[in-house]
Amino acid sequence: MDATLVLNLATLAVSLTALAISVFLTLRQIRLASGGLHLPVVLETFLHSRNPAWFKAQEYVLTMLAHEYQAERGWRGLPEQARAQVNTIGLFYDDLGKLVAHGMIDQRLVIGSYGTNIVRLWDALAPYVYTERHNHAPLHFWIYFEDLAARTAATPPETVYAGLGLRSRPPGK
Repeated sequence: MDATLVLNLATLAVSLTALAISVFLTLRQIRLASGGLHLPVVLETFLHSRNPAWFKAQEYVLTMLAHEYQAERGWRGLPEQARAQVNTIGLFYDDLGKLVAHGMIDQRLVIGSYGTNIVRLWDALAPYVYTERHNHAPLHFWIYFEDLAARTAATPPETVYAGLGLRSRPPGK
């Protein structure tokens, strides 16, 4: 083999390696910059869901709503105070679902943070939502919340935790 050919191949290999490293670092920088832009939204979401009104609404939807009002009433058929509690949950998860569906927030972050409560709350509200969709167009009422619940059911929090490699430390260890 000619020395010039060997030198050219070595130069090509170094160039390709430099290009690969450059692409890798650029993609990493884009990912980090993108995450930084969404951080305020994520933090605001976490704050909202730690508000006492949030816990009150969640408890109401899970334990009282179905006992007080039949699903055949739909969302519009609920009295104002019940609808306000339902909206606290439904609008929150619908908006969060929009961010997940459009790739603004990683679904693993949402599923890992809110877990199966997404599914439980959707299941409690779904009969009211489906009645609303049936009785009043448009048919996409809280569709992002439904999508978020379906994603959560398909990828349970335990799967997210395992994928992250979360560790445990029992007491006294």
